[in-house]
Amino acid sequence: MSDSNDTNDLSEEEQTAVAVEWYLAMWNEALARGVAPETMALVALSATASKLSETFGAEHASLLIKQTADNAGEGGFDTAPEAEDGSDAQ
Repeated sequence: MSDSNDTNDLSEEEQTAVAVEWYLAMWNEALARGVAPETMALVALSATASKLSETFGAEHASLLIKQTADNAGEGGFDTAPEAEDGSDAQ
């Protein structure tokens, strides 16, 4: 396994694309093996919080997590389509 300090030939955009591709493949594989989406979400959140703290330090990780929670609470991650008037279409 490579160290996070190793040099990387991928641009930030390429790194993001690879990370998302692998993450979605892992998620889909776990679901195919019978893991509930709720379990995947809790494990992903826990692992993310741990890695954020390890990478950025507890204080900065806490701020990132708080901002994410605020975004979620404000509907920042809603996937429902919006009506033409800007309201949520139901």
